[in-house]
Amino acid sequence: MSLFYPEAKERENRFKLALRMGLPVFALAVITTASVMLRYFNTIPNTFIIVAFSMLGIMVYYLFYLIYQGFNERITDPISHAFTREYFSTLMQKELKRKDYTFFLLSVVNLDDINHQYGFANGDKVLYSVANRIAAYLNEQKMYRVPIAHFKGGDFIIALEGTQEEYSSMMELLCVKFQHYSLEEIEIDILGSMTDTNHSRSIEKLVDWLYELQGENAKMLKTDGEEIDPDTVEHLVLEAVNARSFSYAYQAVFEEGKPLLFEQAFKLVTGEGKLVHQKRFMPVINRLGLLRRFDEIQTEAALAEVDSLEPGQMIAVDVSPSSLRNPLFLEHIMMLLSNNDKLRNRLVFVISESNFYHQTPQFNTRLQAFRRAGIYIALDRLGGIHASLRYLQDLDVDFVRYESTLGKSITQPRVRALVEGLQQTVKTLGYRSWIRMIEDEAAYDAAKAVGVDMIQGNYLSPIDTIKEK
Repeated sequence: MSLFYPEAKERENRFKLALRMGLPVFALAVITTASVMLRYFNTIPNTFIIVAFSMLGIMVYYLFYLIYQGFNERITDPISHAFTREYFSTLMQKELKRKDYTFFLLSVVNLDDINHQYGFANGDKVLYSVANRIAAYLNEQKMYRVPIAHFKGGDFIIALEGTQEEYSSMMELLCVKFQHYSLEEIEIDILGSMTDTNHSRSIEKLVDWLYELQGENAKMLKTDGEEIDPDTVEHLVLEAVNARSFSYAYQAVFEEGKPLLFEQAFKLVTGEGKLVHQKRFMPVINRLGLLRRFDEIQTEAALAEVDSLEPGQMIAVDVSPSSLRNPLFLEHIMMLLSNNDKLRNRLVFVISESNFYHQTPQFNTRLQAFRRAGIYIALDRLGGIHASLRYLQDLDVDFVRYESTLGKSITQPRVRALVEGLQQTVKTLGYRSWIRMIEDEAAYDAAKAVGVDMIQGNYLSPIDTIKEK
């Protein structure tokens, strides 16, 4: 198998550096040995000559080997000069076996914007500046030799010996100091989250939990006694997927005053019958590579409820776009729908993703396969994430649902004007519009006034079971 070119180039470069570093030592050893042998050649036994050259060869090989291998052991990131993720993980996994630690994730959340607007060189300067500012702050607190790692993108993780209670106020002050931080007129937006070894002794699980906290946009989240530790959640997820142990509820979506479809909501059910919210277990589903299997399970659960519906009503399921792009998922859904006409036109797949998938022609082709099989597609979070607006240009769908915050605030003049503009676009493209989080009569009247087709919210119907509606 041919070597990855950058890797081959790196090896070539390492060999050249090792050669340049080892060659003077090799030359000195050869000259010294030759001069001694020329002076005392007649009195030196042949066996000594053989041993001397053998030892010289072994010494030179070992020297080259040490120099070459030394280039492999990088422990700091060349941009920020903080520890690399690999070295930090190895170091902390050893430390966690004998000490308690608190971990703090500090993220430059606008790094992509900085790179785009000011260039990658300035983005690198920001990372270096942030790492040094963290170190300077810790030094001010009389804390030295603290492990700081550049994990990815704009993310830094700090390891502090001790429990979270010892550092909460100090880390909160660090976030405050970063609130109005800028570098050469470049504004830097910082977000932080925190956890400790009470959650887990695995560095991988601790880091995953930090990113979950960060994903909830919490600066200094504190844990409570009701929380389930990461090891337990992973076990519960595996158990629930194998046993299909999920609880499903539904909220009606109304069109012209009548329930048209029911959006499926779900929670994980533990062996003791306790419910775990999806925000807590979905990151574990993703990490364990079970997303496609989970989407298959919830789709099957939705189709099992079709008999509970009135003619013309549908069930909406939030499905990952990555599952829809997976041919195995398509094959599984086709098997469910085969030879069962009553399932056609009864299911809606609701999709959204933060990062735009650039192979939109292939993605659209896959979506059309689902539509031909009798499954409707709803594009979610229009007006909330950039990817949905771009998908609106390239994907053929049936419904478009607005960002939930627009539904919450639709009575505000500026928000209402925004929805009216989006509504005009959606209608021009020939799609049916859908809005959620309508909580009172004023919001309902505003949504009707701008011409939204389908309305969802507690004002019209709470989340419940289909059979009880």
